[in-house]
Amino acid sequence: MKRILLLLVICSIQRISIAAQTSSAIDLIREFRKIHTPNGVEKTCLVELNGDKQWINVRGKDSNNPVMLFVHGGPASPTMPIAWAYQSPWEDFFTVVQWDQRMAGKNWLIADTSQAATLLNFENIVSDGIALVDTLCKTLKKEKIIIMGHSFGSKIGMEIAKRVPEKIYAYIGVGQMTNMNPEKFLYERLLQLSAENADSLAQKELLNIAPYPNPNGSTPVRKLLLARKWARKYNGGWYGKPDFDLLFNLPSLSPDYTSSEIESLGYSTSWLTRKIMAGPKKNTSLPENLEVPVFFFMGKHDLHTPYEPSQIYFNQLTAPLKKFITFEYSAHVPMMEEPGKFLLALVNEVLPIIK
Repeated sequence: MKRILLLLVICSIQRISIAAQTSSAIDLIREFRKIHTPNGVEKTCLVELNGDKQWINVRGKDSNNPVMLFVHGGPASPTMPIAWAYQSPWEDFFTVVQWDQRMAGKNWLIADTSQAATLLNFENIVSDGIALVDTLCKTLKKEKIIIMGHSFGSKIGMEIAKRVPEKIYAYIGVGQMTNMNPEKFLYERLLQLSAENADSLAQKELLNIAPYPNPNGSTPVRKLLLARKWARKYNGGWYGKPDFDLLFNLPSLSPDYTSSEIESLGYSTSWLTRKIMAGPKKNTSLPENLEVPVFFFMGKHDLHTPYEPSQIYFNQLTAPLKKFITFEYSAHVPMMEEPGKFLLALVNEVLPIIK
């Protein structure tokens, strides 16, 4: 009995020690990222968008720099809690806004889920984004901003740019979604890769979700997630890593999220993803033309939003200026996989068009 009690005490001490170390690491990251420049901006605050309060994080070394709104993907997978790992260099050149979309991330703990769930759909998220563009232009004293959409956020970001082009300098798609039936491409590619690698388990699991995607367009989330599990195994998530464990653990060191907000992420993201994916499928096609400059930043190995269909979509898209930029050793998160080259692309390709 004494031995059991001793073990319990030791385990408790170890947990307290780990928690203390984590808290200390977060404090160091927060201090390291602190903006000290006289004209800098650094704030996390609630804004009201179409009657719904949502969190944003605004950071930049010089408020005179152009504003860039990052539209996260998922659905419902906020990048605010992982931005600390890649965003700081951007803040020398841009004022970067991270936005937790309706009910996502920090918003989960303040939302009335029973009421908000009835308003949770693609159209309302786009409307929220347009309202946020208006808010940012007014509060940060800008005529236009840049939109960067990642993964599912690229669909939202493109729609915002299509509807209010007069307020958008440029659109940047990272892990760009397409109209080119990318899920069919993904499935066929995974079957090919698993056959080439004699991966019997992958073959079995992939064949068990056939037909993929479902012909009626209502592919269950469980099938989508299984396909992406194998996409990551074959370098299609984070190049050189067989899973997203690192990505999913980055929020644990976030200086912008509380411990309770971090703890709620897994449940809220899962719940919201299923709600959004099960919602109405109206207006799901991406634009065929935009009235603003367009940049695609694509990891060559991306299988979450496959690289080849994005190339085809880009070639068919019309815009006043288009540039397709490839990151040779990246997949779905090139801003983390090749952060130096990503920053150079932002500075050398996007920044010069801002007037």
